[in-house]
Amino acid sequence: MPSRLETTEKMKSEFGEILLKGLDELDDDEFKKFKFYLRNDGLIKRVEKLDRTGLATCMIKEISYPSFIETFIKILNKMNLKEAVNNCQKQKKEVLEKWKKKNEKKPTTRNNQTQRRSASNDKNSVNPKLTKKDNMKLTDESKKNFGAKKRKATTEENPESKKRKLSKETHQKTEPETGREDGPQTTPIVVKVLKVNQIFEYETKEGTKKMFHATVANEHEFIRVKVLNINVKEHFNKNNVIEISKGFWNSSFLEVNRYSIVLDVGANREIEVPQNIIRKAFQTPKIQSLLKLKDKKERIYVDGVYEINKKTETDKCTLFEVKDDTGKIKVVAFGKWAKIKCDERDKLRLTGFELSVWNVQDEIQLKSVTHSYLKVGVMSEIMYFPTEQEMDLLWGKKTQTN
Repeated sequence: MPSRLETTEKMKSEFGEILLKGLDELDDDEFKKFKFYLRNDGLIKRVEKLDRTGLATCMIKEISYPSFIETFIKILNKMNLKEAVNNCQKQKKEVLEKWKKKNEKKPTTRNNQTQRRSASNDKNSVNPKLTKKDNMKLTDESKKNFGAKKRKATTEENPESKKRKLSKETHQKTEPETGREDGPQTTPIVVKVLKVNQIFEYETKEGTKKMFHATVANEHEFIRVKVLNINVKEHFNKNNVIEISKGFWNSSFLEVNRYSIVLDVGANREIEVPQNIIRKAFQTPKIQSLLKLKDKKERIYVDGVYEINKKTETDKCTLFEVKDDTGKIKVVAFGKWAKIKCDERDKLRLTGFELSVWNVQDEIQLKSVTHSYLKVGVMSEIMYFPTEQEMDLLWGKKTQTN
């Protein structure tokens, strides 16, 4: 049985992991608010320059155990992040119950085992005699119990540790500046469909083809999908749980082509996507943050909604200057997207626009490429658009049709 000191240190360590995981799931604005409350409550004074790992370390050091996890939950409540609060409380409860069971469990000795078996046999036989060899063996029932406990420990502990490891990896991969390694998809993924765009035509050397964009997610990350095989369109419905295999990872997108397999999982599995992942999936990147990615070597693609500040048409393309509350950036639209009808102060909804540097003036811009998609809206402000159908109801007559 673990000592009280050992139990306390182990629980402190696991609570620390819960704290760091919770901080990782906050987006940048939420993280800033969290640090404000932490400083405003007088708990930690200097938090401005701390990243998520540094803040977790500081909280564990400055706030006594187990108060740091209670403080984390308390501030999440102030921020009205109910989903995050429930997840944190659930994980905390699991840790407490696990260590409570370990502390209550009595060590099994050979004498104890012999006594239990003797008592059991006294009830079922007149003259039970156990040899030393018998004492060393497990009964059939004991074997079953031992196997069941072993399987239970495997299902209870291994997925949790695997989940923590996977969560850290996928959190890094969902950041726009890191992306994924390009290549064939080696492992099938089970995901929930969050958003599906309209089917549109695009030009290739082989001629005109059709595709659509979609956004899917699981418990750990969201993934942008290019569906190049429209025959699987029936599987891409909002909130539908699907399995995708034999796709191709390309510049942070998962491409579903004619060789890919998409299956409905249906009622066999339900996926609860955390609210913070849903927010990130629909979040429009701030222009100021895009301008900071100027020196990034890997390709970065942007989805989002921006207001048109200025429009200039040329023979080959249309130049838009778009803005948000942090700055302005140029958008270059080629081909069919250069001919789209729009006015200043309309909203441009960009999907799969490449962040690039214009070599002449070393100026950063967003440009349409082969699989880019563009749509125009006339709303005064768009904060959140969960589905294509709901967006079509909100966006007026100036909707691009295909």
